[in-house]
Amino acid sequence: MYRRRRLVALVTAVVLVIAVVVTVWLLIAQPWAGASADPRPSSSRATTPPATPVESTSPPAEPEAETVDPAPAPEPTIEACAPADVRVDAVTDADTYASGQNPLLSISLSNTTANDCTINVGTTGQVFTIMSGSDVWWRSTDCQTEPSDMVVTLAAGQSFTSAVPIAWNRTRSSVSTCEEGASRQTAPGGGASYHLTVQLGGIPSSGSKQFILY
Repeated sequence: MYRRRRLVALVTAVVLVIAVVVTVWLLIAQPWAGASADPRPSSSRATTPPATPVESTSPPAEPEAETVDPAPAPEPTIEACAPADVRVDAVTDADTYASGQNPLLSISLSNTTANDCTINVGTTGQVFTIMSGSDVWWRSTDCQTEPSDMVVTLAAGQSFTSAVPIAWNRTRSSVSTCEEGASRQTAPGGGASYHLTVQLGGIPSSGSKQFILY
């Protein structure tokens, strides 16, 4: 009986020693720590610095230049003809007229400069005057109706004559004899001399045009 108790006590003591040895080994080895922790001391661990953005050294892209169509150049302004820029002449279709033949009257216009200019060649600015000596026999504006404007560009050095002439019926005009059927004095013929002068836009003709009535 005594011997059995001593054997149990010995076995118990051996078990306790084994348990203590195993516990100490587990505390020292910590076999599970290697799965998640770096076994090196914290002072010897390499630290990776945080990533720093690197600035690009390339120049920024320049914005695309817009294509702008050049504005059309304004057309040069053509000035109105000055009296010194043009020459106005009185024109008749003949120098002598037989009895019963009516003279046809026109205006000749010339640009005497090297520049274009504009002028009103309409009937509002036309005046035809026929005289014998100092006696005014006929004036186109005495009985004129519905005058009109016509502004044209007269090119440098250009000359032209009115396309549609005015016929003179060889009678004396006045504002009081414009009614149809009004009595008018007939101009003498037989070789009588008359002179035609004209105005265009207030510019008088350079001289008069002489013609003879028979």
